[in-house]
Amino acid sequence: MTNFLFKDRDGQTPLPRELQKGLKIKTIQTVGELDEHEEANIARGINWLSTQRKDPRESMFWIRLHKKLFEDVWTWAGKIRDHELDNVGFIKPYQIRTELFLLESNLKTWTDHQSFPPRTIAARFHERLETIHPFANGNGRFGRIIVEHFCRTTNAEIPLWGRCQTGDPGRGRKTYIDALETARWQKNHSLLSDFMFS
Repeated sequence: MTNFLFKDRDGQTPLPRELQKGLKIKTIQTVGELDEHEEANIARGINWLSTQRKDPRESMFWIRLHKKLFEDVWTWAGKIRDHELDNVGFIKPYQIRTELFLLESNLKTWTDHQSFPPRTIAARFHERLETIHPFANGNGRFGRIIVEHFCRTTNAEIPLWGRCQTGDPGRGRKTYIDALETARWQKNHSLLSDFMFS
């Protein structure tokens, strides 16, 4: 897997109260400690993913993957989000399952009929997952991992997630978020595709 993390958090920061909800490991005190536990869990999840032969276009597989990536750290791993998000543009909780099934259907159509170039399909897949935002947390990392797996299993180019862009991770993350929002609101996936494959 390429570098799907955007390291822009201070590891010494005490863990905020909102990040303590659903945490299985009560001894975690700092953001850095949380990152370490999550990264170890994600590595185990990616190892599990590498053994799977299931169709990566199926929404039930996406849910199972999220669980594998975060199950050792969070009680909500693999559970569909049941609360509203403050950010405008994300799908409401009662719409999530329907939207996941719709994305599954669209993704199969796009690939089976080659409706778009492979890079555009990967960008559309990623944007829709991030807009649906199906889980309480970990959506970005999960979304980047499943898109890479999808590309690998369909023999498409693997995203680099802005690796070629030099500079601080905070700037890379901002470029990524801006490209996602352009794709979400303007239905133009070119900036996101450019970022993903640079």
